[in-house]
Amino acid sequence: MKILSIECSCQHGSVSVLHDGDLIQTWDFECPRGRGNSLFTHLESALRISPPVDTVVVGTGPGGYNGLRASISAAWGIARARGASLAGVSSLLGYDAGEYFVAGDARAGQWFLAHVAQGVFIAPPLLYTPEDLRQMLRPGVPVFSTGPLTGLTDAIVRAPSATVLAGREFSTSMPAPLYLKPPHITKPGT
Repeated sequence: MKILSIECSCQHGSVSVLHDGDLIQTWDFECPRGRGNSLFTHLESALRISPPVDTVVVGTGPGGYNGLRASISAAWGIARARGASLAGVSSLLGYDAGEYFVAGDARAGQWFLAHVAQGVFIAPPLLYTPEDLRQMLRPGVPVFSTGPLTGLTDAIVRAPSATVLAGREFSTSMPAPLYLKPPHITKPGT
């Protein structure tokens, strides 16, 4: 089975092609907010080396709005055009470690924390104050984050991997972005 995997939930994205679980090639790239050009350049390269794709796997976040929307839309389009199945996997499962935490800044004084072991959630991502989150961590269990977190200096700053996501359990239901809060919008005055 050939899998095309896409992960763009943060400032660093990746695209991977795997065949029967073996990595064929991976591309890592910068994808700052609102700039998805690199994603499409690397998707074009991936599709050139692996024209028949059986499954397209995409990271669903949580993460940046633009990166998630662009990567899920691209994954949907590729799967549909090529008759491949489509699957979404939480980006938080994209780290190659047996057991770990993932923490991140959810803005407005909140952080999120998820606990993962053997590629599945022990505790799904939930929102906490930074102080409460620090108390939930366990010595000896690594903490990953996509960016520095003030006061959590031992966090390993690393982006999730498209290659790791391709090896996780997934269902072939329509992927949807994983948001931890309702969208922040300003409603017009009446």
